[in-house]
Amino acid sequence: MKIYLTPEELEKCTKFANKCAETQQKKEFGQNDTLPRGEQEIGRDNLIGKIAEVAFAKMLRESFKITIKLDFECYPRRVWDKTDTEINGWRIDIKGTRQGGQWLLVEWNKLVFRQKEENLPHLFVMASVGWDRKNDKPTRSVDLIGSASLQRLRHNVEKTIILSKGRCIPGTKTYLQADNYAIHFKDLELDWSKVIKYIKSNQPPDTCNYPCPYGVS
Repeated sequence: MKIYLTPEELEKCTKFANKCAETQQKKEFGQNDTLPRGEQEIGRDNLIGKIAEVAFAKMLRESFKITIKLDFECYPRRVWDKTDTEINGWRIDIKGTRQGGQWLLVEWNKLVFRQKEENLPHLFVMASVGWDRKNDKPTRSVDLIGSASLQRLRHNVEKTIILSKGRCIPGTKTYLQADNYAIHFKDLELDWSKVIKYIKSNQPPDTCNYPCPYGVS
């Protein structure tokens, strides 16, 4: 589903992303053996993520008459928000990638961290953010690809693969800096009406017994 941000919405996302980049940690989450990121890279990652969140909220409002609250607060270093948003008790993690990416990636160490906090997401939403790579800036278009439940992020689940740290994302030359569960875009749940109807009509599943990924503690 294609969503277009207004110039004002994009400006709000950009200001948020740049402000938060000033206080965020330079290392990738939980990866002490990787090179620190520059403030510009952090700001770009923040921007991609926030654009995805705004696009998801806009889709819910325009297509399903659902209004959600997004968090535009910048937290101090080593303090994280609880979740991107909630619908009917379902914690939703909204993930964004620049246009061209083809995989939903969820890092194992983030799942472990959220599990310890008793705050695991129930649903992961994937968005492809339109991007002018020549000028390295967003185009204001977002393709909301689909979603995957937490239950799909575990070992030995059909169409969910494990991409280990140091491997390249399939079809790219981008090396991963952490272990990930990965689901190709075509294997996500693509029917938004089906997903929204389900989470509005059902209580979220219990995440207490979610199996911690192997090799992570």
